[in-house]
Amino acid sequence: MLIEIKRILREAKPHKKLVIIVAVAGIIHSIASARMALLIKPLFDNLAKAEFDVVVTLVPWAMGFAIVAGIARYFHIYLMNYVAESITQGLRQKLQQKFMRLNLTFHNTYNTGSGGLISLILNDIGAIQDGLRMVADVFLHPLLFIFLLSNLLVIDWKLTLAVLVIAPIIGVFLKSISRSLRKYTPLGQTYLQKMTSTIKESIDGVRIIQSFNLEKTMSDRLIDESKEYLATRKLVHARSEVMGPVTEIFASAIVMSVILYETWEVKQGRATPGTFVGFIASLLMLNQPIKRFQEAYVRIQNIVAVGGRIFEVLDDPNEVPLSKLNKAFPTHWKKIIYKNVSFSYGREMILKNVNLEINRGEMVALVGASGSGKSTIVNLLERFFDATSGDIFFDDVNIKDIELGELRQNIALVTQDVFLFSDTIENNIAAGNRNRPKSDAQKMAMLANAHNFILKMPHGYDSRVGDRGNLLSGGEKQRISIARAMFKDAPLLILDEATSALDTASEIEVQKGLDHLMEGRTALVIAHRLSTIQKADKIVVLKNGEIIEIGTHQSLLKNEGEYFSFHSLQQS
Repeated sequence: MLIEIKRILREAKPHKKLVIIVAVAGIIHSIASARMALLIKPLFDNLAKAEFDVVVTLVPWAMGFAIVAGIARYFHIYLMNYVAESITQGLRQKLQQKFMRLNLTFHNTYNTGSGGLISLILNDIGAIQDGLRMVADVFLHPLLFIFLLSNLLVIDWKLTLAVLVIAPIIGVFLKSISRSLRKYTPLGQTYLQKMTSTIKESIDGVRIIQSFNLEKTMSDRLIDESKEYLATRKLVHARSEVMGPVTEIFASAIVMSVILYETWEVKQGRATPGTFVGFIASLLMLNQPIKRFQEAYVRIQNIVAVGGRIFEVLDDPNEVPLSKLNKAFPTHWKKIIYKNVSFSYGREMILKNVNLEINRGEMVALVGASGSGKSTIVNLLERFFDATSGDIFFDDVNIKDIELGELRQNIALVTQDVFLFSDTIENNIAAGNRNRPKSDAQKMAMLANAHNFILKMPHGYDSRVGDRGNLLSGGEKQRISIARAMFKDAPLLILDEATSALDTASEIEVQKGLDHLMEGRTALVIAHRLSTIQKADKIVVLKNGEIIEIGTHQSLLKNEGEYFSFHSLQQS
């Protein structure tokens, strides 16, 4: 528990000055409120005696304390809310940055997928934000409690000590409730992650859902997950809200007992009406800090529970380790060498002892059935994850020794599943290289065979492409991605089934762009359509994570091996 709280409070360091102002304002508010309550006794005593001059003197003091308390409370709450917003926004930024650093192994295996990560960054962080707003009460109200308690001791110390006997009972009850909340709060957040994931799938997959009449299936799934979530939240609310009535019952019993006692004391002449009213006023005011402290304590349990989930992701080790040597990318390299490279997801071996050499300027095609390891070979080259064993070199320079940003800056990627940002066409092309003037985007679009269709768009290069580029056709998106790769102007090119999802007419248009893109570059091409790789300098055939054939199109056909079988199947 303390670890999570310390880590969250550490996020407040950049706002240290504001936190100090919050604390000082809280102290001022507590002192002013307590002093205002203490004035009630002399006010009522002098009122009973009709001492008008004394009352006139005391009223301005009471009003002064009220004004100071009000102003101090304003700054205390206002600044604490701002600090809470700032801390949680900082955590959101850290999570986003962490998501982008985590390797593909993490993203491919996270149990609730991208929807769960969205829930983490919105809902879980939101719970922390709500809790932090009340953290100030943990510091303000104990102080107010102490000052009001001192009032009671001044007025009637014997009665005050008798009242305090009840405090340990409330403390034990609080501890019991907090244990229960730490158990059920993270469970509720887990169900919320599942719900967010389902909602995201309902939006992202709406075309398939409608086509296969899965609306009811998805709706039922969310209903079931909502029931689990509500059942858990019901337990959380039941335990957190029970504090209010329990405290109020105790408080009412104490107040009634004090009224009976003080009435008797006044009757016996051992107390004055002012003593009675002053004690009751301070006692009733004492209920507020106790109640607010309890609420804040409950919220802190939520922060601890949710914070544990967030820090678990922030501490996840599944990042591609940064290079310790930070070598520059070798500009005059001659060969890419895969040496005894193996890779596995858990126990499942994806690549097994792969040895491969790629000469600079070559077009190398990777062929094989789905799951044979083609994409893994190119993913390892960009260090989306690292090999389980073995190494990859540019000549004699290990890619792990090259500064990661420089390595990826020298590799351009074009995939089958094109991702475009929800931005303009020009900005999507220019995303390939932030150091290059945007004016070159049009030139690259011409080479990618995209210029003509872009000019037909409502705003030309300033036209927006929609979420993930859904305002464009598949062929149009692919040509934009080719223009983006050209704009990057990297010496090494990866084409991951770049035309496999296109119709024949679109493929012809895209292939023209690819031909321009591959000129003068080293290219690794993953392709299912063997017709697109017949000109490759080297074709690498994989099966079950192992290289079983290497050669040109003609030589592999003569061997009549695995490649020959693929070719014959496609021809037929």
